[in-house]
This record gives sequence, C-alpha cells and structure tokens, in this order.
Amino acid sequence: MNIDFKKLHENPKLRHWIVGAFLLVFVTVFMIFTDFGLFRRYKLEFEKNMIEKDIQRQRHISDSLLQVIYKMQSDTFEIERVAREKYGLVKQTEQIYFISTDTINNQDLKK
Repeated sequence: MNIDFKKLHENPKLRHWIVGAFLLVFVTVFMIFTDFGLFRRYKLEFEKNMIEKDIQRQRHISDSLLQVIYKMQSDTFEIERVAREKYGLVKQTEQIYFISTDTINNQDLKK
C-alpha cells in the first residue's frame, strides 16, 4: 500500500478523511478498552447486580433470624421446645425411652 504524500497535501478532502478515520478508530478503542470503556462498565454492572443479590439474601437471612429471636423471646412453646431439644430437659411426669441406633443398624444388616 503506497501512499503518495504529495497528493495528501494537495487534496484536503483526503487528508480530512484520513484524520477523521484515525480519530474514529482512536475514540472507538478508547471507549471500549480503557477504564472508562464499555468492558469496564459491563463488568461493574455485573458486580453491582451480584452485590445487590447478596444484599437481598443477607436481608432475608436477617429477617429470618429476627423472627427466631422474636419467637424465643415471646413464645413459651418455642422456648420449651428448644430447652427439650438442646438441653435434654423433661417434665416430671414424662418418661423417656432411648433407642440406640447401633442396635437398629445391626438388626438391619442381619436381615
């Protein structure tokens, strides 16, 4: 591709087209690939959406925990259930039967 520089100086339209094309390519590359470009914008939008989803999930977890706290502070049946499960507390009139899982598993294996 031979460029005749004399014709470039003589023909201002050609010179304007070349300068315009160069500027267009430069601006396009700048808009796409720099920190202010489209790739960066799409990346930031994606990160923003992920953070918003995480915030929503954390709010849901927080609301669930607040409901559990409210139940534990106000509901006597919930307090009793937790005390029975976690601490093994029983009423005076209750009888507890312990079933060993080892004997059940051994019986299943023998059959």
